Amino acid sequence: MSKQRTMAVLTEINETSERAAFGSIHHFCEELAAYARKRGLFFYVSSPALYLEGVGYQWTESGWGKRDVPPADVVYNRLHSRKLERSPLFAELLARLAEENGMMFNHRFLHKWEVHCHFERHEYLHPHLPKTALWSGQHTLEAFLDAFPSVFLKPIYGSQGRGIFCLQHSDDGICLRHSTSASTAVYRSMDALASALRQQIRTPMIIQQGLELRTLDGRPVDFRLLCHRARHNDWRVTSAVARVAPPDQFVANLARGGELMAVNDVLRKWYTRADAFQQKQLLKEIALESAAVLASEAEGLYGEFGVDLAIDIHGQPWIIEVNTKPSKQTDMAASYQSVRPSAKAIIDYSLTLMEEKE
Repeated sequence: MSKQRTMAVLTEINETSERAAFGSIHHFCEELAAYARKRGLFFYVSSPALYLEGVGYQWTESGWGKRDVPPADVVYNRLHSRKLERSPLFAELLARLAEENGMMFNHRFLHKWEVHCHFERHEYLHPHLPKTALWSGQHTLEAFLDAFPSVFLKPIYGSQGRGIFCLQHSDDGICLRHSTSASTAVYRSMDALASALRQQIRTPMIIQQGLELRTLDGRPVDFRLLCHRARHNDWRVTSAVARVAPPDQFVANLARGGELMAVNDVLRKWYTRADAFQQKQLLKEIALESAAVLASEAEGLYGEFGVDLAIDIHGQPWIIEVNTKPSKQTDMAASYQSVRPSAKAIIDYSLTLMEEKE
């Protein structure tokens, strides 16, 4: 009799005497557990420390129960901490997986600069890549501000719209805005601006061409397309949403107060029905190409990407960024009694990996 196939989700677990919580992916894990049961998988959620002890949480009708668990054939990495992924504990877990002939996908966070470098090697993506460089001080700042009306500075390890600076020419000088502040500072000289940035920046950054994005009521819009791998390098879009920035903000991320809308509803405000359909197909095509490139170029195994795109005032789509641990708040199921397509895609891909290994 063959042993039961086993899958684990790896994430941070908040353990109390009464229950365990898996943070922002808690309900998503319930959906994964429900669909895994349908597909005959033994499924559990664990943390790096618990996994090394052979312990995990399994879903039952009465909730999540802690128990001894077998090694996983496939591990879906949903750790939210880059620091934890660089820790000796995580390295030990990877070594254990290798010993047990286990597999892990969404191997690690990919930072913004390495993603850009992967994309630059593929010429067909060039029309959709904003001009980007590593920020190395005043000379890169001057070059970009000479070339573009506005530029962005983004932390290469940043997420959820945090730590982003927007710099824009004005009659009084150069305006500096921050993604977590409503205030604007104006600098009359490049020296003063560069000095202010040096005092505020403590992490590697990219500098990027600003784009004149299409807006709704003056609010910038971007699109999050969730892409999942079926097998090899065959990808599909499992959900797509539009995100509208809050009033007076330049970041549309939900963590910064952005609003979710249906992609079709947004595109139909800008285009005829036929043109809206064509633009949506183009967004999907670019997202799938982006996912396939990263999956083939990046070290490790990846089965899921959140691709953020935007459209400028000339109708040109642009790749804004790619998230290797995409939020589960942008493709919410109608109710937690149902299993959304992205949860089914994760389980189906895990089963595909197991079949290919056998």
